[in-house]
Amino acid sequence: MWDALESYPNRSLVMMSERNMHGEQPPQCIAAAMLSADVVFGCTKFSLFHSQARKDAVLNGARFINMVDYATEMMEKGALFCDFEEVGKICAKVADILRNKDICRITTENGTDFTCSIKGRNPFAQFGRSLTPGVSSSPPDIECATCAVEGTGNGVVYIDGSIPHPLLGLITDPIKLTIKDSKIVDIEGGKQAETFARLLESFNDPNVYYIGEIGFGLNPMCSLSGRMLEDEGCGGTVHLACGDNVGFGGTISSPYHIDMVFRAPTVYIDNACIVQDGNLCI
Repeated sequence: MWDALESYPNRSLVMMSERNMHGEQPPQCIAAAMLSADVVFGCTKFSLFHSQARKDAVLNGARFINMVDYATEMMEKGALFCDFEEVGKICAKVADILRNKDICRITTENGTDFTCSIKGRNPFAQFGRSLTPGVSSSPPDIECATCAVEGTGNGVVYIDGSIPHPLLGLITDPIKLTIKDSKIVDIEGGKQAETFARLLESFNDPNVYYIGEIGFGLNPMCSLSGRMLEDEGCGGTVHLACGDNVGFGGTISSPYHIDMVFRAPTVYIDNACIVQDGNLCI
């Protein structure tokens, strides 16, 4: 990235030690550099997207490009080569459908049945491009997200896609989450479920158990790989996220934000089916 920006005279490269989790705040010197920048490329192991530093930078007019956990091969082939403009039109259409709606219900063939309210929550369309000041993007992630109203989420969710964290990645043994009043109250399954439970406990933050974001993956060239941005944007999937949801219009604040991807969902918005077994019905 540094070599590719050779023609820009005011480029700066600032290094930091790895964070411990997605959303964790960077050191103050990094936050200050981001705040004074026009464009920020976040080439990091853990995502800065939900950090206060990123939020402050874009409020100050920066364009943020999240490149968390990138691999060289991603720059050569695959999901980054989709038609961002055309898929962006679909993303905008999903946002229109989610706007000013109330009840969201998600089911899957393997037992997921989760219902919540999204009333009053504006949809958050991620087009994978930062074309204007104050815009953040996470290519190849093209998704449209909304946010569960606090206390309204109830049901059971089977995570069978991925949890993008070095300790988990692709899920080989589905993780059963029981959710009551928007909080994860039980985690069941095999070794990966045990790892996930220990991971959440290690954060020592009760807010990390609250379900907020509901994201619809829309990039047809993405495939589940265990890497965050490809998994979040993977067409035919939905992800729920626990932890911080302030960036999605919620009120739960946490230093952490953890996405949990599952396959082939069926989604009803106010009783209208918009996704059937992972296929958009719009």
